[in-house]
This record gives sequence, structure tokens and C-alpha cells, in this order.
Amino acid sequence: MEKSEKEYILKALGEKLKELKNQQKLSYRELAAKCDIDHADLKKYESGVDIKFSTLIELARLYKIHPS
Repeated sequence: MEKSEKEYILKALGEKLKELKNQQKLSYRELAAKCDIDHADLKKYESGVDIKFSTLIELARLYKIHPS
């Protein structure tokens, strides 16, 4: 996968994570407490920073969606 393709995917994922957080009306701190992730890291993921697969799975579980 090319760097630009990876960046595009991470940006799209970040936008989706932000959308899901807003739909649930959760703050960064509330979401972080529910899935044991630092709230500062959540902000990074929403901006397109690379995310560990295990973190993605945990967020999907919280939102009750499939990770894909």
C-alpha cells in the first residue's frame, strides 16, 4: 500500500470515528473511559494518526459495529 493510500484510509477512518462519537453524544473523555484509551489518543485517531488494530476492535465493540 502506498503512503498516500494509507493516509487517505486513516483520514477516512478518523472522520468515521468522529462521526460515531458525535452520534453517541460522547465527549473524548467519556469515550476514553468506556474503552480504556487515553482521550488525547482519540483526538489523534480522529485526525488520521495510525491506530492499532486492537484499539480499532475495542472502538467497534463500543459502538456495536463491525470493525470493517
